[in-house]
Amino acid sequence: MGKKVILLAGMLGAGCTRTAEILSNKLNMNFINSEKVFREIVAQERISFADLSLMARSGEIDIEDIVKSVVEDHINEGNVIVEGRVALLVLNNPHVDLKVFLWAPKDFRVKRVAERRKIDEKEALEAIEESDEERSQLVSRLYKRDWLDADLYDIVINSSKWSFEEIADIIVAAYKAKIEHKS
Repeated sequence: MGKKVILLAGMLGAGCTRTAEILSNKLNMNFINSEKVFREIVAQERISFADLSLMARSGEIDIEDIVKSVVEDHINEGNVIVEGRVALLVLNNPHVDLKVFLWAPKDFRVKRVAERRKIDEKEALEAIEESDEERSQLVSRLYKRDWLDADLYDIVINSSKWSFEEIADIIVAAYKAKIEHKS
């Protein structure tokens, strides 16, 4: 089956992290996301989050290039699910077996984010709108494409219609079908 690499991108509140956790267990794969990548960078560099943030803001380092490099190292090792916004950094990586996008209506995401973060819905809406804009700009800048363009992904799932477990099962089935098709 090769290196086994799945990208799981999506909207804030669509359920990427929980789905990646379930998927990693089902497929016996590791998963990485922004938080794990930043922790790895900090651990490798023996630098604090505060110092890393200061260096990025000052322009001393290009944090996006560093993050992309770490993610690409994981892809080259294989057996990994790249989850969240870091998946958007490597949409054009040729070693990816399956690209999945989780979509959900805004009102559904607002409720989920408010509940998960224990904030009011107004704050959740602001976080979602900021995140959507950030992800949109990232994909536009890197690929000159709309991040919601279904052609960027192999499969798009409306996560408001399925449980996390069902979403993971759909992805497993799509992954197996795509791998068998390649053979």
